[in-house]
Amino acid sequence: MLKAYAVENLRPGMVVGRDVMDGDMNVLIGQGINLTLELIYSLLDRPIFSVYIEEEDEAVDIPGKEFLLDDAYTSCYDTVYRKLKLMFENLAERGEFDAAALQDIMDEKNFRELCDGAKAVSQIHNMAREGSYLINHCLHVGILAGLMGKWLNLSILDQYNLVIAGLFIDIGKMRISSEILEKKGRLTEAEFDVIKKHTQFGHDMIGMTTLSANRDIMDGVLQHHERCDGSGYPNGLPRAQISRFGRILAILDIYDAMAGDRIFAKRRSPFDVFAILYDDILNGKLDTEYGVLFIKNLCHALNGNWVQLSNGERGRIVYIDESRVNSLPVVQTTKGEFIDLNATRQVKIESILTAAEVSA
Repeated sequence: MLKAYAVENLRPGMVVGRDVMDGDMNVLIGQGINLTLELIYSLLDRPIFSVYIEEEDEAVDIPGKEFLLDDAYTSCYDTVYRKLKLMFENLAERGEFDAAALQDIMDEKNFRELCDGAKAVSQIHNMAREGSYLINHCLHVGILAGLMGKWLNLSILDQYNLVIAGLFIDIGKMRISSEILEKKGRLTEAEFDVIKKHTQFGHDMIGMTTLSANRDIMDGVLQHHERCDGSGYPNGLPRAQISRFGRILAILDIYDAMAGDRIFAKRRSPFDVFAILYDDILNGKLDTEYGVLFIKNLCHALNGNWVQLSNGERGRIVYIDESRVNSLPVVQTTKGEFIDLNATRQVKIESILTAAEVSA
């Protein structure tokens, strides 16, 4: 059987099950080659997220959460979370902004650790969202923004600015009462009108800081709920008037909001979210280029993650056909059985399991 491994999880001696190719379709490592340390290191410098390895069919053991969570990653995440929370509180409650504190958050080590390709995707799905939903959501969007910046081959400065815009995407909600933000029932029209003001609130709040001179960041925060068909808010802008950052962040915001647990709604399967995003792309609401790129790359990075299936079983994603944007994965259950979710529509992925859920 073939099993996809994130590049950072490859080990010498593994047998390559499918040709590893670069973006120009040149074969870097051929099928059947035994991996060496040198070959593995050569892949780490390339935009390659996973490699298919040939393995014997066998039942799959569910590992403990210590094998799913990366200590260095979670430690870095927790540190940045605390600093971002303090920054939000200082800005919202006292109008204070510490540019040095933001620089500390955006330190190259943090940026490199948190936006580390497939590992970043697996870690933000494997970690339970403890603490403030708002801060976790903004941090997740910032991480996804870092990934998108790399997938788009943006300059380092643009990647840096896109991450900052992602981190501040919902800071305007600090000015909205918790009664509305945490309401479990359906929002009234008046309450939703208040919620929609968060984009302008956020724009105004960072407009009082040194970030005000950065048009990309300001527009990204203001426009992440605009839609390319003019149906978004706050200004109902058409695609031509929505900034690049606004169009990118719209996609990342939707994905993380739906794929993670919220106060008023349980998280969805990433593949259900991909279907929603793809519908919005086809209907002209979301940017086609950015949307398709995000779905294909994130889908690729989900290989190897543990999932809960609708039939009550658990399994691990082992293969995804990357030639189709709306392709569903092949899952290997803990019994060693393979389920092709493209052919077995009565079984669905309900959610990506966190490390705590896998080990429970």
